[in-house]
Amino acid sequence: MMRYPSPRRRRSASRTRFDVALTQRARHRWVHRLYARRWVVAIVLLVISVAAGLRWYSGESWRIADIRVQNNTGVPVEAIIGASGLQGEHFHFADLDAAARSVDDLPGVEAATVTCRWEWRTACVIVIQPAQPMAVWQSQSGNVWNDFEGRVQVAREGVPARLTIRVEEGPPPALGSRLDRRLLRALNELIAAQPNVTRYSYSPRFGLMWTDERRRRVRLGDAPYDGAMSDKLRLARALQRQLTEKGIEVRALDVRFPEAPYYESRD
Repeated sequence: MMRYPSPRRRRSASRTRFDVALTQRARHRWVHRLYARRWVVAIVLLVISVAAGLRWYSGESWRIADIRVQNNTGVPVEAIIGASGLQGEHFHFADLDAAARSVDDLPGVEAATVTCRWEWRTACVIVIQPAQPMAVWQSQSGNVWNDFEGRVQVAREGVPARLTIRVEEGPPPALGSRLDRRLLRALNELIAAQPNVTRYSYSPRFGLMWTDERRRRVRLGDAPYDGAMSDKLRLARALQRQLTEKGIEVRALDVRFPEAPYYESRD
């Protein structure tokens, strides 16, 4: 009996296709995991970068610490920097206009400009336009001066004020305050009416006083309305002429109330 060798078994096509698909799926899973890991790494790096950037942006290099004051005469630098409110503020959030307005309000400051620059650190410059001194008030408790808006501050040596006022009674005007509007109006009108007279006296009782060429004390008070000082000076000169013609020597002439002037004789 003849025997034939059995034919060699071949792998089925379906088995071969199954192994290829399995390999492809495994490769796809590996690639997916690789991309997922890369995305995670990228997100982590982005978060770290953003956090580092925010920390740097909110750090000291963006905070205002270097403030210089220029063209200042007489106003303490510390007062100017403090009034600006810029110290420690962030470069991008500092209100420079508000800072300039706050400095403008200081006695002795006519106007101020504020500029800030960032070059790896923040630096600001405050440029002062000094106020023009109007009157220096001299007293035993210290000297002060006021500008043409009536703002009062400590007088430095050699203030080039238009007027010098000697306070005979009580303290001088309070620091940081503003002169009473009637008193400020009186000073402005006296400067205009008597530009050659620069020295006056003051007391709370008699107000502003002026000593004329014959050493007569003229009590002027203040200016309750526009032109009051001019009216009082005209009245004082008219009374002086009348008293001189009559040969009456007076030591004081009071025109604080023009409707009821009076004089005090020397004897």
